[in-house]
Amino acid sequence: MRLAFDPGPRPRGLDAFLGEIPDALFDDRTFACCELVARYADDLALDLARRLNLAPALARGASTAELASGLGFADSFRPALESLLGRLAAAGELERSPCDCGAAVWVAPRPLREPELAELRARGLELDPAMAPSLDLLDAAAAAYPAVAAGLTTGEHELFSAGRIALWLAYFSNRNPVYALNNLQTAVVAARRLGARPGARVLEVGGGAGSFSVALLEELDRQGRLADLALYDFTEPSPFFRRRGERELHARFPGVALRARGLDIDLPYEEQGPVDGPYDLAVGVNVLHVARDLVATLTRLREALRPGGWLVAGECLRLFPDQPVPADLVFQIFRSFTEVSTDPELRPSHGFLEPSSWRRALAAAGFEEVSVVPDLDRIRDLYPRFFAGVVLGRRPL
Repeated sequence: MRLAFDPGPRPRGLDAFLGEIPDALFDDRTFACCELVARYADDLALDLARRLNLAPALARGASTAELASGLGFADSFRPALESLLGRLAAAGELERSPCDCGAAVWVAPRPLREPELAELRARGLELDPAMAPSLDLLDAAAAAYPAVAAGLTTGEHELFSAGRIALWLAYFSNRNPVYALNNLQTAVVAARRLGARPGARVLEVGGGAGSFSVALLEELDRQGRLADLALYDFTEPSPFFRRRGERELHARFPGVALRARGLDIDLPYEEQGPVDGPYDLAVGVNVLHVARDLVATLTRLREALRPGGWLVAGECLRLFPDQPVPADLVFQIFRSFTEVSTDPELRPSHGFLEPSSWRRALAAAGFEEVSVVPDLDRIRDLYPRFFAGVVLGRRPL
C-alpha cells in the first residue's frame, strides 16, 4: 500500500497558543516541511527494518531483547532499537502487547509496507529546497545503523568524522526551515527576558558553530540593543565548531564584546577557567537534554546567573510519553544522548523530554517562574508534532 504525502492545512486555532512567538515563525511552509520530515523519518524506519532484517522476527512477535540477541546486536544499540520499534508502532506498522516475561512483544500484524523515500524527498525539495539538510542527516544516520548495531562503531564516530562536518553546519543553519524554528523562537524569548539592560552579560552554552548566537544577536540588533551587551560569552566544547562560530560572529557583529571559550556543562565551571558572571541571561539550544545529570547542570546555570537572571533553553520536546520525534532517528545512536542519569520523577528517560519533566527539573534546580513557550500543553491537542519549545526559569531575587 502506498501512502501519498499530504500535510493538510495548518491547524486552525494554533496561533492562539503561540503567545510571544510570532505567527510567521510557524507558517504554512514551515508546518508542511515539519510534517514531511516526520513522515520521512517513519519511512526511513521501515527501510531500516529491512536493512536490519527485523521483519521475520516481527512477523512472529519478539521483544526488543529477543530481537537484539537473535540478530547479534550490541548491547549499546538497544536504546536505538527500542526507539525504532516504537516509531514503527506509532506509525501503525507494529502492535505492542505485554508478555509474561515482563517485556513488551512487538508484532507486525501484516507485512511492513514499502517505504517511499525517493518520492518523499522529491516532494520535500519541492516544498523548500532548503530542507535538504534535514533529510540528508536522517539518511546519513540511517546508513550508520547496521555498523552501530553490530557494535563495529558508534554514532559519534560515524557522524562527526571530518567528512560529515558540512552536513552538520547545513543542518543547524538558520536557512534550514525545519531546524531554524528552534533558534528563532528561542531568540525572541531570550531577547525579551534580557530586557533593556545596559551592561548585560550573556552566557551561551553548547553554542556549536554559532547559528543560535546569530539569531539572538540579530534579534537584539533589530531592537537597537546590541550596544547593551557588555559580554557575550560564547562557549562550545568542540574546538572546531567553537573556532568557526567565533570567526562568523566576529565578522558579522564586530562591535559586540564577544568571548569564545570551551565549557563542559557536566563539570563545575570554576574548574574550567575564569567565570565572568554573574550573568543576566544564560542560553542554549538543544544542549541541556544531553547533560549527564540534568538537575546538577541546571543548578550550575542558576548559580551563574545574577538574582533575577533568566535561563532560556530552546529544546526539542516530546508532547506525549515515548512519542517518536524525527531527530530520535539520528541521536539514539549517540552514546552521549543515551548514557545519562535518569530519575522516575525528574528525568524519566534519556533523550528529549516532555514539558512537564522540564518544569519539574528546573524547579528542583531552584528556578522560579518556570514555564515552557509556546503553550505546548494546549497546542498538542491541535497539533501533536510541534516539537520545538523554549524552557525557561528565573533565579530567585
